[in-house]
Amino acid sequence: MVLDSDKVRRKIESIQDLPTLPSVAREIIAMAQSPKTNASDVGKMIEKDQALMGKVLKLVNSSFYGFPGQIKSIQHAVVIIGFNKVKNVVMTASVFDLSKGRKANLLDMPGHWEHSLGTAIGAQIAARAIGGSLQPEDAFVGGLIHGLGKLILDQYLSDEYQTVRDIIEEKKCLINEAEKEHLGFTYSTVGTWISEKWKLPSLLHNAIRFHLTPMKAREDREIVAAVHIGNILSRALGVGNPGDDRMPQIDPALWSYYNLSYKFLDESIATMIEELQKAQDFFDMIER
Repeated sequence: MVLDSDKVRRKIESIQDLPTLPSVAREIIAMAQSPKTNASDVGKMIEKDQALMGKVLKLVNSSFYGFPGQIKSIQHAVVIIGFNKVKNVVMTASVFDLSKGRKANLLDMPGHWEHSLGTAIGAQIAARAIGGSLQPEDAFVGGLIHGLGKLILDQYLSDEYQTVRDIIEEKKCLINEAEKEHLGFTYSTVGTWISEKWKLPSLLHNAIRFHLTPMKAREDREIVAAVHIGNILSRALGVGNPGDDRMPQIDPALWSYYNLSYKFLDESIATMIEELQKAQDFFDMIER
């Protein structure tokens, strides 16, 4: 019997210990929407959380951004690498903590976050290639949180999710296909509920909601496309554990819409391999 998604949503939203973004991360997202935000504002906000500040400084000084050991303060980081990249770092450090202290039931938690980080890097690369008004840093954050729904399903619908895992094993199918068959909805649907609860900007909300079905997005299609591609690039390179071992294809309609080519894929994969090698400090933050 397929579950009633409305009942499941009400059940999930009534849970008292449902994960929430740390206040600093929420403030940073809000500040990103304002053209009046300056380096001092960002620095003061992040400095409220000393543990987070330490993580941020470690990551902005990593080889991923090309300024190893040169950045001494958050304000300096904003000036040198830009507010949007600092936002990426804050979000990375914050979302990894969502599963801290929580025992995974069926989900390979470290593998999940590794795949999410790989998707973030892939989405950022895809965003640069797609062009348009999309900021690559926004695509990074969209990729990082695209799989939030998997965490919720693992924590709060573990019995039903066991059946999903059984279907994946039996039919050798994609995780979203198994979810659709047994639950009647996918992890992207659950992630959409969480993004609404967190009041995320529509850009990120739509990236979570439509990355599996990118051509259904009527708005913010660039970020949806970038996260869709980033997810597949991460899978192609075997980064982390997306929940199955299948290899989906880029949506053919999206491929045509953006006039993508095999050259684009080859160049994106080559770039991603380079950037993954430089992102070791990010991967080291994942709790194992």
